Amino acid sequence: MNRKARPRILVTMDLGERLRRGVPLKTHELKAAYADRIVEAGGTPLLAAPTTDKDVLADHCEWMEGLVVTGGAFDIPPEYFGQARNLGVRLDESKLERTHFEAELIRSALARDVPMLCVCGGMQLLNVVRGGTLLQDIRAMHPEARDHEQPTSPQQPNHSVRIEGTSSLAQLVGAHEFEVNSTHHQAVDVLGEGLEVLGRADDDIIEAIGLTGDPSLRVLGVQWHPELLSDTVSIRIYRHFVDMSARPRR
Repeated sequence: MNRKARPRILVTMDLGERLRRGVPLKTHELKAAYADRIVEAGGTPLLAAPTTDKDVLADHCEWMEGLVVTGGAFDIPPEYFGQARNLGVRLDESKLERTHFEAELIRSALARDVPMLCVCGGMQLLNVVRGGTLLQDIRAMHPEARDHEQPTSPQQPNHSVRIEGTSSLAQLVGAHEFEVNSTHHQAVDVLGEGLEVLGRADDDIIEAIGLTGDPSLRVLGVQWHPELLSDTVSIRIYRHFVDMSARPRR
């Protein structure tokens, strides 16, 4: 029986550690919601553990038809975007093996015209890969900004995002303003080459980016976590990404 092939979506995993009988063992982790949203949207999620093996990385780049760069509870170190550490400013732990791995996947996806959805820290890394910079800590560098680490459940929205101008993102989600969740303390500062702002929070923090002159939104970065929300906007974002991944490359 013939069936329609589902696009193969590479989803990046986090590095962790858990105790097993008193022994710390390294783990690879991923929130189930990432894979669930991809399956619901018609894709096949393939989970990718960070690696320094160039052959494995090359294999990932060769067969992925879409790429989700996930978020995580860690920071991209300032040295990665050409800045010194700002003393007195909060910096969380870094995970350089994961950051290097995801950066290479992003570069390959851009070079091969593979659709990408970059979520939270993934959006920040997309910006850094394109030569942009980050606010090392929103609260310290923009004290007038709202708290972007909501104290409530991330499965509930916390603040609004407004779409910039006549962005194609508004056409995709069917709204010029909508509510999102928020779990980050760093944010995009100077925009990377070839990127444009698609949406901002009500305090002007950048919340969505894409490639300049890309009305199809084959590459989309969002600062929130749509995989944890069940609203129309979140569903449309994942469906659009999977649909793009099912199309032939340009």
